Amino acid sequence: MLRNSLRSKILWIGSSIFIGFSSLFAQKIPEIGIPRIENYHSGQYHKHGKIWDIAAAPNGIVYMAGDAGLLEYDGQTWNQFKGSKGYTRSLFIAGDSLVYSGSDLDFGCWKKNKHNQFEYTSLYPFGNDLNLENEEFWDVWPLNDDILFISFNNIYVYKKNQLIKIAAPVRFSGSFQEKGKIYLADEKNGLYEFNGVSLKLLFPYPANKPFQVVSIFETDNGLMIATKNSGLFLYQTGKLTPVQNDISACLKKEQVFCSTMINDAYYAFGTILNGLYITDLDGNIIQHINKQKGLPNNTILSMHFTPNGMLWLGMDYGISAIHLFNNLTYFFDFQGNFGTAHAALLQDDHFYLGTNQGLYKADWRRLNLHADSNPFALIQGSEGQVWSLQTINGRIFCGHDKGLFTVEGNTFQQVHNEPGVWTLVPFQDNFLLTGNYNGISVFKRNQNRFDFFKKVDLILGSCNELLIEKDTVFWVNIPNFGLIRFTLDGHFVPVSRMIFPATAFLGNALHLMKDSQGIHLLTSEYRYLYDAQIDSFRIQEATVAPNDIAGLLDGVYVPLQLDAQYQLYPIYNGFALRNTQIQPISGNRAGAVLLRKIEAFNNQSRQLISPDTAIPYTMNNLRFQFVTPHTQKVLYQYQLSGYSKQWSKWTTDTSVDFLNLGEGNYTFKIKANINGRITDPVEASFRILPPWYRSRVAYLGYLALSALLVYLIRIRLHYRLQQQKKALLEREQLSLRKQAEKYRQEALLQQQQQLEDEKKILNRQVIQKSVELVKQARENKNKNQLLHSLKEKMDEVQHDPSLGKMRLAEMQRLLDLFLETDDRTFEIQMDELHQEFFKKLRDQYPDLSLYDLRLCGYLKIGLNSKEISDIMKVLPSSINVSRSRLRKKLHLQTDDDLYVFLNQV
Repeated sequence: MLRNSLRSKILWIGSSIFIGFSSLFAQKIPEIGIPRIENYHSGQYHKHGKIWDIAAAPNGIVYMAGDAGLLEYDGQTWNQFKGSKGYTRSLFIAGDSLVYSGSDLDFGCWKKNKHNQFEYTSLYPFGNDLNLENEEFWDVWPLNDDILFISFNNIYVYKKNQLIKIAAPVRFSGSFQEKGKIYLADEKNGLYEFNGVSLKLLFPYPANKPFQVVSIFETDNGLMIATKNSGLFLYQTGKLTPVQNDISACLKKEQVFCSTMINDAYYAFGTILNGLYITDLDGNIIQHINKQKGLPNNTILSMHFTPNGMLWLGMDYGISAIHLFNNLTYFFDFQGNFGTAHAALLQDDHFYLGTNQGLYKADWRRLNLHADSNPFALIQGSEGQVWSLQTINGRIFCGHDKGLFTVEGNTFQQVHNEPGVWTLVPFQDNFLLTGNYNGISVFKRNQNRFDFFKKVDLILGSCNELLIEKDTVFWVNIPNFGLIRFTLDGHFVPVSRMIFPATAFLGNALHLMKDSQGIHLLTSEYRYLYDAQIDSFRIQEATVAPNDIAGLLDGVYVPLQLDAQYQLYPIYNGFALRNTQIQPISGNRAGAVLLRKIEAFNNQSRQLISPDTAIPYTMNNLRFQFVTPHTQKVLYQYQLSGYSKQWSKWTTDTSVDFLNLGEGNYTFKIKANINGRITDPVEASFRILPPWYRSRVAYLGYLALSALLVYLIRIRLHYRLQQQKKALLEREQLSLRKQAEKYRQEALLQQQQQLEDEKKILNRQVIQKSVELVKQARENKNKNQLLHSLKEKMDEVQHDPSLGKMRLAEMQRLLDLFLETDDRTFEIQMDELHQEFFKKLRDQYPDLSLYDLRLCGYLKIGLNSKEISDIMKVLPSSINVSRSRLRKKLHLQTDDDLYVFLNQV
């Protein structure tokens, strides 16, 4: 029989063992709850189809054989490689860079090229022989230094690059490797052992009974054999005996398809009809996980256990990775059996769960969920929202949205009907305080029960947390309002109240706590500690939510402590349990950083690069991708020697880009921090070539071009010298001709200018003479008229002396009149000489007055302000003012010459 094991029994008594012996629980699969499951749908892994085989390389990368070829997953990226035309059925990992695989009518090996990409080479010698039966190679096994490729019909031994073919007795239905030995199941004859050369029959199948072997395990008592439909058998000392235990009975009806052993302590069976079974070595079911409990479907085609504690399952269009050796397990309510957890209590091996649907009760020992039935039963009368559960003097009290209740067995009895009891706090042995939807209620012990006593005054609002600091000092948390610290006097009246508004704290979801340090306030951002000396809270540290819990409810960072071993966390659609006495396995035990890809790129193209490669300058942008396979909470630090002497800051990013690198030699270094352990750096060197215009060939070309350029320049200079001499002679001749012509033109211009000047002088003289002549003529005419008048008067006196006195007075008046009368002759003559000039001015400037016209005439003939003032009998300053006004009327600028302008009209 299977060897005896006490491992499953240890878990049942684990809560009573001292925490210091937690190492006893290392490497144990939790039995209560479902381990964390990571599911991947076909779209995530490139629609690779069904997964027929799974294996892991020493570096931690997981490989899978599927319908579309070889599939690779490092925890970050899925890579797909296509080999043979048929479906890939099986694989064997010979190393980090070498994989052997079997497929439909083909088998071969995959080797990584310099770019870290797999390339396939077929080893099957009959690929083009259409007369052969279509072989499907379902298994690849190592045997000593040989590789075995096994189909239904043959064994192909790949030995020193040569193939040896061994035919099946009838037809192989399966092959298995256990403890270095190879076993093959023939459809009719029985089970054989293969030694590398020949087959040896171990036992024939039972007569008249279907018997299909699907897995073999070597135990201390013999071979444990799992069949597809007949359960488990033990083969020892030549005898085949059925195994009678729980798992054997289940496997008879679930149709086993694959199996594996886990850490030499557990069996895992993948079925076609009902998912995964995990048992201890005695056959006791530890876990039963199917579609109802989180798997994509119930048909498991392949499985593989990796050293980091993960069980990989390949299913009918879906892949799952189960974190078996983790101290976190989950209960999901996929069918609405119990709702969202808010409170929990463990008492006398009974588990009480308070949810938004009511209070549920379950047998703590049956929470391993290997049964398909729902372990939770609703306590009648508890329908509604349960907020709190607490044991007080051996009795269970329940805070409910309908009031305060007690729980005894399956009885739910109401204590008080005030709605909404958030929290319960025993006080001074005889009292119980409850935080309600509105205020705080006090209950007083009455023999074996509590009766309502009174409401606490002055405390209003929804009191979802109530906490005793010491003696009679309390804290209450009122959402959206804040905290109140108060002291209850003997009449339950709060005194010495202190209010701490919610706005005084950073973050939300305020939660009160008490420990040996004092009163803490936990928010979504920070943890605060109350300082009684200053009556205020001080920030202690940032709040870090546990990131290893999937689906943790917002603001729920503090677990519910069920006992010394188990903690409960409310999550979306269920709850999670943490077994604090189990040390989880996480991460790749190899712990090495893998440089997955080096890629050079520009705006137009991308190119994979291998280490120690010369990279063209046009592709001088590089991306490095790296990973620690299937390891959580990893920090990375990198350095690019030749670019920077400093290491980067620690980061969770698994890729880094370096842009526009200059030519030269570089070395990329990457290391990881895994839970405080720093790995050795991984290095990759490369060289950026200079641009083409700075290469050696370019420099030789530059030298040749320079020599040719010098030669051409010399020829060009000689030619240009001759041309310049000729051009210089022509320019000199032309210059002499231009100079002679210039002198002639200047002489003509000078002569013409001289004639113009002489003409102006003559014109001025003519005008002046004309004015003088006119003036003289006028004077002569006036004098002649005066003399004629005087002669006539004198003639009258001679004829009539009596008129002498009168005529003498008249002559005296004529002389005075002649002398006093202004001589306007010059003005008149000026008006007559400039009639045409005045006409042009009036046509162009109608606003000019007669005074303005005469002033223009005087200025045109060159009279200055003094001369004009004498003629017009005004002051010279008046003439200056008149000139300024005249310039404005003529629209002249400051720089315009008035004399020149008037002579151009």
